Amino acid sequence: MGFKAAALPVVKPFLIAVVSAALCASPALADYPERMLRAIVPFSAGGPNDTMARIVSPPLSKALGQQVIVENRPGADARIGIEALARSAPDGYTILFSAGAVALIPALRRNVPYDPVRDMLPVAELGNAPYGIAIHPQVPARSLAALIELARQNPGKLNGASAGSSSFLAQVLFQLQTGTRITNLPYRGGSDAALSVVRGEADLAIMDYSSLAPHVSAGRLRLLAVTSQKRAPTQPAVPTTREAGLDYTAGGVFSVFTVGGTPADIVRRLNMEITRIVEMPATSNRFASLGISASTRTVDEMMRWHLAELAKWKDVVVRAKIPLEN
Repeated sequence: MGFKAAALPVVKPFLIAVVSAALCASPALADYPERMLRAIVPFSAGGPNDTMARIVSPPLSKALGQQVIVENRPGADARIGIEALARSAPDGYTILFSAGAVALIPALRRNVPYDPVRDMLPVAELGNAPYGIAIHPQVPARSLAALIELARQNPGKLNGASAGSSSFLAQVLFQLQTGTRITNLPYRGGSDAALSVVRGEADLAIMDYSSLAPHVSAGRLRLLAVTSQKRAPTQPAVPTTREAGLDYTAGGVFSVFTVGGTPADIVRRLNMEITRIVEMPATSNRFASLGISASTRTVDEMMRWHLAELAKWKDVVVRAKIPLEN
């Protein structure tokens, strides 16, 4: 059995031109950096984005010869921190560590006080954290195909736990691609969402595998698939969604952003240094201990990815008829 993903919207050429112009418009700054950098994390301390920032910032400080200070600006589903970046000067002294929020906020909100193409400039990729599709052991499904069939036969009767916009939209995308209807139960964090499935409040969850892992290992949850291209090293017997017959991927892509209009040579310098740090065994090993696979992209690849993510999630929200928030 196989399910095919709906085609994503084509990224308009003029958007690529806008971002490319932002990279090429300013002259080179040979003396960069001359002072400390501010690394904004739009979430509370201790979360995965914060941890990634604190792993990368010390070696980045050493590489640049200037201190990189991590500044947590949590609140409003990451909007406070992201808007702080958008208001910053385009000089390369403010960067942002975030996974999916930069692309999800414009998809879900009617009014965004910045332009996600003009004002948000992707710099470098750090790593990928796959999602897992897990169910309560009493849910009568031993495979992903069986879960999909169960959900199709019982529209709206299965409850899916989510923690924030990323896992909620991952669940929405799953429904669009499988022709199912699952009732969403929102929770404040990944731990609470995973526990809701353990307690039987929710039947399933599609979310960060690291939150599910301890319960899967203890037998309190049944992991049906991981949403990445490769199997999870800690669960080698569990298939990927593609292996299970569903052309579906989801998960967090941890990335670094800066302000649109930042000089191209600064953006490429940051990309080069961050990429080198991510590729160091000491860094990739620390990422792996968090359930994150180290990954990198060039600046041009980051731009294409960013535009595709904006288009993808906007399309998901439109197709699912999700009401926009103010």
